[in-house]
Amino acid sequence: MTDVQDFSSVAAVVDPSMQAARQPRGMVRLNGTPCPAWIDFNVDSNAFHEADTFEVLLAVKKLVAPQDNAWLLSQDQIRVEIFAGFPSNPDVVSADELTLLIKGNVDVIDFDIAGRTISLSGRDLTSLLIDAKTTEKWQTQTASQIATTLAQRHGLTPVVTDTSTPVGRYYQIDHVSMTSTDTEWELLTWLATQEGFVVYVKGDELHFEPKANPADVVPLDIWWEEPDDTYGFHRSNTVRLNFSRTLTVGKGAIVQVRSWNQKQKKGFTATYPTSHAKGIKPGQATSPAQVYSYVIGNLTQEQALQRAQAIYNEIIQHEMRFRASMPADSDTTATSMVKVSGTGTSFDQLYYVDSVNRSMSNGGGYTMDLSGKNHSQDTSIVP
Repeated sequence: MTDVQDFSSVAAVVDPSMQAARQPRGMVRLNGTPCPAWIDFNVDSNAFHEADTFEVLLAVKKLVAPQDNAWLLSQDQIRVEIFAGFPSNPDVVSADELTLLIKGNVDVIDFDIAGRTISLSGRDLTSLLIDAKTTEKWQTQTASQIATTLAQRHGLTPVVTDTSTPVGRYYQIDHVSMTSTDTEWELLTWLATQEGFVVYVKGDELHFEPKANPADVVPLDIWWEEPDDTYGFHRSNTVRLNFSRTLTVGKGAIVQVRSWNQKQKKGFTATYPTSHAKGIKPGQATSPAQVYSYVIGNLTQEQALQRAQAIYNEIIQHEMRFRASMPADSDTTATSMVKVSGTGTSFDQLYYVDSVNRSMSNGGGYTMDLSGKNHSQDTSIVP
């Protein structure tokens, strides 16, 4: 990991004397048509396995025919697109110069008849898969074939990395029913876990692909400077910056996976880290590690150890957390990384972003709240 994203243009907004450096603009489209009535919007983008959500507040008096309030309140389905960014000419806003933050369907319409506002809230197109049940049998198909089929079924463009293992093999390993009634999204997230992939919806695209290598991701730089002789106050490119650490994880984590393999008629137990396999010896003064136990059917000894390692890596990433509020950009997503520096503490490190909440209003500017997680530098992670 070499370069760090230059965020000086955003940091400049914290200084009121340089507000002219940023002129963000937004756009809301309803069923493909720009809506001039929006007052503010909020878009919450989270990490994998969940739908992104949105909320848009509209002024009734600014709704124009044919998309007036009578039309809006009578619709059974409304497709919402929310854009934001920094166009070259802030007085002439085009969607082509903005970033699509979310595309989804409205779940709830709230009409404040006295306040003369309408609020639209909903989810991105992940909702199409979340709301669809499936009892189909997929034994002979691969995970990538299933992902492609389900994407096309809902009019999504599949961005899918090919896989080769028939999913019947995974059902056999995990000892789950081939005919269980799950949603299509639950099926895809389960398959992604088996393949070591991520699955998410971005705009009209369904992504089913390997996890990004952190070494290939240019992190967003968040910096903090304590008061000095030149400046008698702290400085940062954030408005608020908070950290937390889960001490139970910091003391150490042990994952134990037990499995009964019906084919081999044999039981297996795998513990990770392996240095803890024999437990704490009498007389040791170190704090006891937190033990996490799992029972997973039909694994071999090697598979049980691999599963224990994967679970361990996920657990320790919840040890160190950060939360920040800052001027928004158009690039940071729930797949980004953040590099914190300048606090002079163990919180100066890299973090995996797990939530980005963007807000824009006519009077309040364009801001985002970030949160992320990682293990401390003193906690080992399996390569």
